[in-house]
Amino acid sequence: MSEYDDAVEKLMAEYQQQLEKLGEHQRKMSELTGTGVSQRKQVSVTVGAQGQLMELKFLTDSYRDMAPAELSNLIIDTFAAARNELIKQQRELMAANAPAGLNVDALFGPDADLTKAVPRNPFMSDELREYVDNGRIPGVSDD
Repeated sequence: MSEYDDAVEKLMAEYQQQLEKLGEHQRKMSELTGTGVSQRKQVSVTVGAQGQLMELKFLTDSYRDMAPAELSNLIIDTFAAARNELIKQQRELMAANAPAGLNVDALFGPDADLTKAVPRNPFMSDELREYVDNGRIPGVSDD
């Protein structure tokens, strides 16, 4: 096997490791949930990884004395708290696993913008940077 083949094999092995990490990251993201509890502990809401309603619990009987609009606002506010908790967990998990240079905060919130999250000059291993910049792999002779 040539030095070039060894270098390509090494790059492919690194790529496979990154794919495995990405799969594990996706699994962890899909298992996240967020729970919110209303201020007076009347209602609890749990949302799934996609922000979908998973559980709605009435913790007391006080909802029976509420006007429909009041109950509706209570549920909406508690749902928002659950969703915010989920987003916080997603942000933390993404930050812990993000590639170098990725601005995770730019991926969340009302002004989320992927173009602001991705670095203009992506991170590359030294070997790949050398190949991209100079067309050769370090340690491999041009013979």
